[in-house]
Amino acid sequence: MMGRQWVGWCRSRDRSRGPWDISPHRSAFGHQPRGRSGLSCEWMGSVRSLDDPDWLRLVHGRPDATAFHLPAWSQAVAETYGFRPFVFVMEGVGRWAVAGQPVMEVRDLIGRRRLVSLPFTDHCPPLVEEGGNAGEFARSLVQAGIEVRAELPAVSGALAERVGTRHLVDLEPDPDVLFRRLHRNRIQKRIRRSRELGVEVSLSRSVADFETFYRLHCQTRQRQGVPVQPRRFIGSIWEKVIEAGHGFVILARAQNVPIATALFLSWNRHLIYKYGASDRRYWRLGANFLVHWTAMEWGCVNGYQAYDFGRTDAGHDSLREFKAAWGSTEVPLVYTFPGARSESAGRGKAAGILSGIIRHSPALVCRTVGELFYRYAA
Repeated sequence: MMGRQWVGWCRSRDRSRGPWDISPHRSAFGHQPRGRSGLSCEWMGSVRSLDDPDWLRLVHGRPDATAFHLPAWSQAVAETYGFRPFVFVMEGVGRWAVAGQPVMEVRDLIGRRRLVSLPFTDHCPPLVEEGGNAGEFARSLVQAGIEVRAELPAVSGALAERVGTRHLVDLEPDPDVLFRRLHRNRIQKRIRRSRELGVEVSLSRSVADFETFYRLHCQTRQRQGVPVQPRRFIGSIWEKVIEAGHGFVILARAQNVPIATALFLSWNRHLIYKYGASDRRYWRLGANFLVHWTAMEWGCVNGYQAYDFGRTDAGHDSLREFKAAWGSTEVPLVYTFPGARSESAGRGKAAGILSGIIRHSPALVCRTVGELFYRYAA
């Protein structure tokens, strides 16, 4: 365990060390430690381990915490890709954590290090207690060089970049009330029609359904022209998150043939749609509509407040229209980067070339590209 340690976040002038040296330096609060040769250090905050009781108290006590803040999610990502996970906190009186953010150290193809909160996570805002200073914590995150998958209070030296949108559906205690809010032609009729055509759905946390989910997931990613996540990543999510009760999958079948599926994260009254997949040969049956509605219905019955459709990238207008038809509220998805330039700049052309290759190659190519390079998309 890392325990509690005051940390000097040291920007290195030695490029061989990478942009940040995040080794902990012990010190009393308010004192600047003597830096090693070539380093200038300034106290930014305290580093904790994922299972630190003080961090867990903050996670379980904040209504805005989601499954992405749970140690299980960070562990699934970190163990798959070999990232170093930790929690960056701001401490108040008595050194209790009054704000915190899960973070990982990642590397790019040429070995440069970055601090990201969090890789492969749609939205992960800082958790700040009542009485905590959100602006001061935001300043510390930026000064520490941490990329945050959320919009922070305005801070000097940070770039807030809109990367897409999120669509949030306010759930109701009564599913019938929610159903009446859905677009009549685009959604309600498709759900009813899917049932009439014999599509059956089931909710599962069983590892026995892992193979079915991953097979459909690989088919869908290839069709979309994007690398598929390594099998061990989805397997780790299944083991650490789903089987632990913080998520589930819904499978749709027609005449006992799996035709659509989706993976959801469920915790603290926030229901998040993370991955969806389907067999295009059965699209006419509208199984995807029934999958989403089954998840929303489950959320209503189990006291959840919000259904999050996840990230929609800019330019995907048809997907935005689909999500809007569920009576959702569209909100900008903004990420905060330290410095004046985001890491995503310049990736569009390379992604377009790779997309064409994946679409016109055997499925093995899609999986191999994911195994070899997906970690560098963090």
